[in-house]
Amino acid sequence: MNFIRSLRFKFIIGLTLIMLPLFLLLYYNNVYAIRVVRDKVSLTNMNHLAKSVEQNERVLQETNRYLYSLGERDPDIISLFFLKYGSGDYIITKQRIMNKFMTDIGFYNLIDSFFLYDAVNDDLLLATSGSYDVKMSLVRESMPVQMMQLDDEIQRPEWSIVRGGGWNALVKTVRINQQFYAGALVDMNALNHPEQFTESGERGGAVIVDSNGEALSGSALSSAQIKLASAHLSGLENPYQVISEVTSKGDERQYLMLGLPSAMSDMNYIVLLPEEDMLRNLPFFQQIIRLLPIGAAVILITALVFLRQLLFRPMNTLIKGMRRVSRGELDVRLDPPTSSELEFVTHSFNQMTSQIQHLKIDVYEEQLRTREAEFKQLQMQINPHFYLNSLNIIHSLASLQKHELVQQMAGHLADYFRFSLRAGKRVIRLDEELEHIRHYLEIQKLRFPSKLDFSLDVDEGLGHYVLPPLTLQPFVENAIIHGFRRRTEPFVIRISANLTKTLSSPPHTEVEDRQQNTTLRISVEDNGVGFEQDMLARLQQGKYAEDPSGQHIGIWNVAHRLLVKYDESAKLEFQNLNAGGAAVILYLPAQMEEEEGGA
Repeated sequence: MNFIRSLRFKFIIGLTLIMLPLFLLLYYNNVYAIRVVRDKVSLTNMNHLAKSVEQNERVLQETNRYLYSLGERDPDIISLFFLKYGSGDYIITKQRIMNKFMTDIGFYNLIDSFFLYDAVNDDLLLATSGSYDVKMSLVRESMPVQMMQLDDEIQRPEWSIVRGGGWNALVKTVRINQQFYAGALVDMNALNHPEQFTESGERGGAVIVDSNGEALSGSALSSAQIKLASAHLSGLENPYQVISEVTSKGDERQYLMLGLPSAMSDMNYIVLLPEEDMLRNLPFFQQIIRLLPIGAAVILITALVFLRQLLFRPMNTLIKGMRRVSRGELDVRLDPPTSSELEFVTHSFNQMTSQIQHLKIDVYEEQLRTREAEFKQLQMQINPHFYLNSLNIIHSLASLQKHELVQQMAGHLADYFRFSLRAGKRVIRLDEELEHIRHYLEIQKLRFPSKLDFSLDVDEGLGHYVLPPLTLQPFVENAIIHGFRRRTEPFVIRISANLTKTLSSPPHTEVEDRQQNTTLRISVEDNGVGFEQDMLARLQQGKYAEDPSGQHIGIWNVAHRLLVKYDESAKLEFQNLNAGGAAVILYLPAQMEEEEGGA
C-alpha cells in the first residue's frame, strides 16, 4: 500500500496544516511577550543605571572644580608655599588645611580622601574617612605615576584607576605649583549601587570593570558571571544584551546585561539581571516555547491513537478481509465495529461475501451437472462405434462359413454386451476394463487366426483402481485398424499398467498422498508400422481434438472424457517405439472405488 496515498498520511498532513499556524501564532505571541518584558525591565534598570552614573559623574566633576580652585582660592595652600618647612606657621597652616579637607569630605559624599603632597620635601597630608594607613600607602605609591602623567602631554582620563590589593579607587591629582600637588580618592565600592536595580534576584547584581573586564568594585556576582559579562563589553552600545551561561551541571542560564561606560575614567558600569527571576511573574511564557514541540507531538499522537481505534483499525480489518476474499476465501466474516457507519459497511461486506459464497456453490453444482450430462453423452457415443465394427466382424466370419468361430465370436460378444450394460456408470474397475478388452481381442483373434496376439501385463493389486469405462478400447481398436496393415509376421498388442510417483506439494492425508503423489500409468503398445510422422506430430500437439466428427473420433472422445472428469490431472502421450510399432500411454490419477465414491 502506498503510504503517501493512505488516509493516515492525509490525516497527519491535514492536522499538521491546521495546528502549525496556531502553534506559530502562539510561539510568536510568547516571544513577543518575553521581548516586551525584556524591553520594559531593561528600560527601567537602564534609567536607574543612567541616573546613578550621572550622579557619580556630577560629583567627580564637582570634585575636579574643587581641586582646580585650591591653588587660586585657598589662602592656606597658597601661603604654605612661602612658609619654611617644619616651622610653627607651616605646621599650623597644614592643620588648617587638614580641617578644611575633613569638612569638605562630608560635603562631597562620594569622596573618600583629600590629600596634599609636597614634592620637594616628600611630605603627604591626607584627610580620609577610612583606614588612614591603607590610604596613605596607596597615595604614596601612586604619586610618582600621577606626577609623571601630569608632565606627560598624552591625553588621559580625568580620573585614574589605582589598585591597592583588595581595595581599588579612583584618584584625581592636580598641580598647585612647582612644589605642591592636590588630589582626591574615591572608593570604587562607593560608585556601585546594586540595591537600586530591580529584578536582580539572588543571582544578579552590578559591578564596575575596567576596559580589560577586570572587576574594580565589590559585587554579588561570581567571578564566572563577571568573566561572562566582560566578554560582551563590545555590545554596550546596545540597549541590552541577552547572554547565556552554562553551569557546571550543564544547565543553561540567560541574563539580561546592561552597561554604560564612564566619561570620567576608563571603566564601565555593568548590571546582570537573571531572566529566570526577571520572568518569574510570567512562568507560562518562560516555559511555553520549550513545551510547544512536545505539546504538538502529544496532540498528534493522541489524535492518531483515537483515530486508530475509531477508523484505521476497522478499515485495516476490512482491507484484510477483502484481500482474503480476493484469494478465494469466501468464509470471511468481520466483527462489527463500534461506530454505526462502519458497522453498516461491515454488515454489507459480510452479506456480500455470504451471497458470493452461495452463488459460487450454485455455479459449481451447475457445472458438475453439466459435466455429468456431457460425460454420459460422450460415453454413449462410443458404443455404436464398436457395435458396428463387431457386426462387421461377425458378417465376415459368416461369409467364410466359420461357424465355430461365429459361435465363439457370439459368446465373446455376449460377454462384451453384458459389460456394456454396466458401462453406464461414471467409472469401472481396471480389471473390469481389461476383461472387456480381452473379450474384444479374442473376437479379433477369431477374425485373424495365427496373425494376432496380445498380452496383459498388470501389476498385482491394481485391479481395484478405477477409470472411465471404454477408455482403452479406442486405442486397441486403432492399433488393429492402422497397425495391422500389410504384415507377414504376427501382430502383437501389449497392454501394461503400473503405478508411478509424481512430485507435488506435501500431502495432508493418506488419501491426498495417493491422489497427489501417485499416478496410474497404462500403456497400449504394438509391433505394427507405427505412426506416420505427420500424424504423430498432430497427435503429440493434441490436434485430434480439433475435429470431433472426423476419423479420430475415438481418441477425441477419450481425451474429452478424461478432461471432463480429471481436468489437467490426466494426460495422453503418443510415440513410436525404437524397435518398431506405436505406443499410447495414459496417465490417470490413482483412485480406488472408495475414494471415487467419496469424492
